[in-house]
Amino acid sequence: MENLIEIRNLSKTFRVRRGGVFNRSTVVTRAVEDVGIDIRKGEILGCVGGSGSGKSTFGRMVLRLIEPDAGTINYGGRDLLAYSAEELRQHRRRAQIVFQDPLQSLNPRRTVAENVARPLLNFGMDGRAAARRVDELFKLVGLDPRQSHRYPHEFSGGQCQRIAIARALAPEPEFLFLDEPVSALDVSIQAQILNLLKRLQVQLGLTYLFVSHDLKIVRQFCDRTMVMYRGKLLETGDSAPVYQAPLHPFTQDFLGTVLHARRNDAWERAAELAEDLEGAPPRMDGPHCPYAAACTRRIDRCTMAEPALQPAGAGRSVACFRHDPDLAAPSQATNSSPTGEIA
Repeated sequence: MENLIEIRNLSKTFRVRRGGVFNRSTVVTRAVEDVGIDIRKGEILGCVGGSGSGKSTFGRMVLRLIEPDAGTINYGGRDLLAYSAEELRQHRRRAQIVFQDPLQSLNPRRTVAENVARPLLNFGMDGRAAARRVDELFKLVGLDPRQSHRYPHEFSGGQCQRIAIARALAPEPEFLFLDEPVSALDVSIQAQILNLLKRLQVQLGLTYLFVSHDLKIVRQFCDRTMVMYRGKLLETGDSAPVYQAPLHPFTQDFLGTVLHARRNDAWERAAELAEDLEGAPPRMDGPHCPYAAACTRRIDRCTMAEPALQPAGAGRSVACFRHDPDLAAPSQATNSSPTGEIA
């Protein structure tokens, strides 16, 4: 399958100054470190990880909403980072974003028709043609065009997300970055929005980068999955195998944080594990695996060097010494974390 986007060694570090005049300090956060992956044309690539894993920062760099510190982004055979200001503006027609909070992403002072029409007017379409296009987009996402004179606060969360999707589709893009588009919605509404996005992807031939913290949704919705932890890419592969037989210990533990209704201690175990995953791991000096401090299956090599992302068979890759045939040590007795059962 042809690659639409080729990403190599992408990195981003944020520096924030804290304190007063005499005790000012700089806090350095490495949001994304040396991430490389291809996004194939017409596929849905899922990016999953916990809070602070860098998945949203990664997606926004792919759109050049955030400028990377290092790395390359090759979009359709051209270096995206070399675009001029006008070239980047025109590129916005090809690549759009759907934000996490639908209500906050819409201008409350404009009607929903005006919100959806704004990208069209920005690119020179006349008002009448834009109005006709808005009606088409409303029908496309399952809304009544006769309600387009209303304001965003008059719609439900699910309807607002449909409006946000219509706005993203207005300039007829080929690539959408979906930044946790269903996490702010009720479960029943989530299914409706995901079904809509899947239908649009097939109908319009779109390519998606879908960010989520829910591996179950990613498995059902995405063709492939990339797993991130503290800015690092730890595992990639087709979504079903990554979910059913995760290779990296973090992915296995992350599955264990999914809570399910069972009359046993699974809720307590998962809650404790989720707290460990979200909290900062103990400090480790020198090169090491980014998950080594919290990993119950680490070997000595994990605390002395950082594993590279390497092929692991059947189109999968993993950054773990236990799957490196040259460096992996024999299995040692450790207490494996529960992988959890998805209800």
